[in-house]
Amino acid sequence: MIHRAREGFLKFGLLVAFLAGAAPAAADELLTGALRDQDGAALAGARVSALDARGTVIGRDRSAGDGTFALTAAARPAALLVSADDSDTVRIAVPPDGPVTAIVRRHRSADRVPSVADVAALPAGGLAEIATVIPYWIAFPNALGDRWLDRGHGVTTIEGLPFYRRTDGADAGSLLPTHAIGAVAVHDPLEAPFYGDRAGGGIIDGRLFDRLDAARLTNHDASLLIGRDTALLAATSWDPDGERRVVAARTSRAIGPVTANLVALTGDLPGTHYAGLGAGVRGASRAIDLSGAFDFTREVVDAAGVPDAGSVVSLSADASARGPNALAVRARWRDERGVLGNLAVEHRDAALVVGTVRATPNGTRVSATVALAYGLDRGSGAVPQSALAVLPSLSIDTPLSANWSFHAGAGDSTLGTPGIAIAHAALGEAGLSFNDRHRVHLDFLAYVEGDASPRAVTRGFAANLGWEIAPRVSLRAWSLRDSDVQDALVPEYPGGPVVTIGVDRPFRRDLLWLTWDGPTRFDLLVRAGALEGDVRIPLGGRYVFTAGSARRLIGGKRSFDIGITAR
Repeated sequence: MIHRAREGFLKFGLLVAFLAGAAPAAADELLTGALRDQDGAALAGARVSALDARGTVIGRDRSAGDGTFALTAAARPAALLVSADDSDTVRIAVPPDGPVTAIVRRHRSADRVPSVADVAALPAGGLAEIATVIPYWIAFPNALGDRWLDRGHGVTTIEGLPFYRRTDGADAGSLLPTHAIGAVAVHDPLEAPFYGDRAGGGIIDGRLFDRLDAARLTNHDASLLIGRDTALLAATSWDPDGERRVVAARTSRAIGPVTANLVALTGDLPGTHYAGLGAGVRGASRAIDLSGAFDFTREVVDAAGVPDAGSVVSLSADASARGPNALAVRARWRDERGVLGNLAVEHRDAALVVGTVRATPNGTRVSATVALAYGLDRGSGAVPQSALAVLPSLSIDTPLSANWSFHAGAGDSTLGTPGIAIAHAALGEAGLSFNDRHRVHLDFLAYVEGDASPRAVTRGFAANLGWEIAPRVSLRAWSLRDSDVQDALVPEYPGGPVVTIGVDRPFRRDLLWLTWDGPTRFDLLVRAGALEGDVRIPLGGRYVFTAGSARRLIGGKRSFDIGITAR
């Protein structure tokens, strides 16, 4: 009897197992979505966890470079938990069907370089005013650079186009109307071998087409952007110094694996007219990326009837392998010419550059670059000078703990000094960084730079802080202290022989920037001892009322702007 019962139970179990195996398995649920920050930029690298109704994790993924993610779970999740560096963890309810789109608010304090929303909210919109909120950029008349390196002259470009007058050293910093720039991109001085002359003072590019506001109209400036891939921008500003205008166009086209782009601009300000044209092409294979660029710019100034003109022609070709520890190679050539009255000068700067970035399992990152540079300088009536030089650059970033890291770097650059084929500068720096990847970022940096022809030595210390004090309240601040010793030629006594002496000039700069990042945004800055402020109040979904007051870095005049912008 017991044996028959056992036999019957076994048959029943086999039947249940057979029917379960024959029944189709429940299909996993595929959930897709996209993550953006409060400015609409893609949020890459965010950790996405899918939760069921009881809060159990049933799926995981990381967002891709474009902010998208895709994960599978046994059933449709009830919610998502999104965690990203420099933002608070957020819980997002999952709709009954369709993809998930969500906004994850990043902390403003994490942005060392101002975002498009930061640039739109700054009360002063010139390139110098935008640059000097970046640690540790400093502005002077006709000079803009990182930490006063390379004697205060960094490289300033507009949409990648280099405007530079060889005769008086004037760059692009003062050409554009206020608030014509929508974003900036910055490169470190240790990347100087890839660019060339004056890049040891840092590189900053003003972007005209990457902007938060498509239209802006205030009592001091106006701008209008039309289109996206093919775009046209017109901007103007007016003040007691006169009116500044610029018109720029950009287009981009993909033909198979090759992408070509073209940018052109022209503008004027009192006594000055400028124009530029840039073309680039980019292609890729499975193993290598290739690109090339051509730029031409010209600027003409008529001051008191004395013509002062400058032109720059540059060519570059790049090849970089894909994958870890790959090499990047650049060949670059630039010709700078200037005419001031009867004086005509010419300078050429060319190099073959090889660089690589190596990473170790413990997170250490080593960047190494070397350039074989060639320089030629020719002036009216002067004997042409030419020279070759090897320009190395090395930087190391290594973690010391979960929050602390160490940085050290050294590199050579060229100054582009008039009358000299190649004038050297050498930079060494070391620093510590603290980053809790949540609310606090703190950097300390010590550096020394030595220049030649004539001799100059700059030593300094700098620090910058990014702190999310409370939800939506961010503090960004930086401070710089250095001493600049330069050789100067002075008479030993009145009417006596000329001798060389060292001139020591201490230098200090500080900036404090406080932001309330709510639907209505408030910004307060203390810069160069002056208080600046701006408020942006939304008027519906597209329009914004803006009002701000600032003192210009160059000239010291205070302005008050009030108007409307449209996204």
